[in-house]
Amino acid sequence: MNQDSSNTCFQKEHTAVLFLPVPPESGWYLKKIAGVPFLLRNILTLQKLGVEKLFVWAEEPVQEREMLLNSIKTDQRLQLKLNWISKESFSSISGTSLIFDGSTLLNECGGQMVRITADNSKPFPEELMQCFGNKEVYFLKSESLEQPEWLRDEKDFYEAEKRLLKSGGLNNDSFMDRLITRFISRQLTALFLKTSFTPNQITFLSLFIGLAAALCFLLGGYKMGIAGSVLLLVSAWVDCVDGEVARLKFMTSEWGAKLDIVSDNIVHCSVFFAIGMGLYFSTGESVFKYLGMLAVLGNIAAFVLLSKAILGKKAEATKKISFDTCSKKISDQLANRDFIYLLFALALFGRLDVFILLTAAGSNFFVIYLVFQKFKNTATR
Repeated sequence: MNQDSSNTCFQKEHTAVLFLPVPPESGWYLKKIAGVPFLLRNILTLQKLGVEKLFVWAEEPVQEREMLLNSIKTDQRLQLKLNWISKESFSSISGTSLIFDGSTLLNECGGQMVRITADNSKPFPEELMQCFGNKEVYFLKSESLEQPEWLRDEKDFYEAEKRLLKSGGLNNDSFMDRLITRFISRQLTALFLKTSFTPNQITFLSLFIGLAAALCFLLGGYKMGIAGSVLLLVSAWVDCVDGEVARLKFMTSEWGAKLDIVSDNIVHCSVFFAIGMGLYFSTGESVFKYLGMLAVLGNIAAFVLLSKAILGKKAEATKKISFDTCSKKISDQLANRDFIYLLFALALFGRLDVFILLTAAGSNFFVIYLVFQKFKNTATR
């Protein structure tokens, strides 16, 4: 690190310290923000940023400090080592120390580490600073906010949770995701955060609603088409919730991501097949049955071809444009939820036949494109 500031970078030789000022009231650090106690959220954020060992300095009485730490130490998400700070604990520690203000909501995006000097050490008690001796000490200055998110009252907790909910989306969200889906899913996420539902349980709920939508389409008819499209919209909104809850509650997992993708494809295939069969039952036209099957085959084939990119198991792409690089860019199209809004609009006009025709043709042309890209890339190697 330089003398002034540097980007957040946690290394094993760095010592991380979380400073907890006297709270406004008892139990302040255990108040929940988006389903996670305030103190635990900050500690899990530091863990996510790479901290492996954390010292905690609290201005509360010793008995309350012990109760505070013991209340979160058993949490299964907690993997880093926690210790109370003392002069003795720093006697054998060398290297740079990083100090964080636990009365603020720490940002996962990190920020700038600014070296503490006599001029800017005012927020931290002198007794704490004496523990560091002559060692270099830095504090975090957020890059994404004009000022730290100090939590002083209930309103601050409410505003902090609102900001976290708004950050629950993904960088690769589609246009309709950003315009409509995420807005609705955030309202649902706020409700689910108050329950004991796990992200995987929410995924299964989304799957169940999606299969109910497929059943409606299978029954055929205009009213069932409307009901199916509405249920599919709800399924997609709930499908966003599982990821948002997982990220907000630090419960993301590789298995959960796989379950989410597989669940999505089960719903899509079921809906496409059910629409085709529903149209066949209501019109007697065999062509719809085959269009439904073609749509399912196209969706499955595209999933198989892009499974490595979708599930995050593909090898690192080279600097050259390759099929893997192409897959990374277009794999999002397979998981794109925007078609649900087109399906809803066509259901309102009673034109599910147009939807299944477009889906059958589009999914299989997409597969042909993927195969072409793969062989093109193989030929140029």
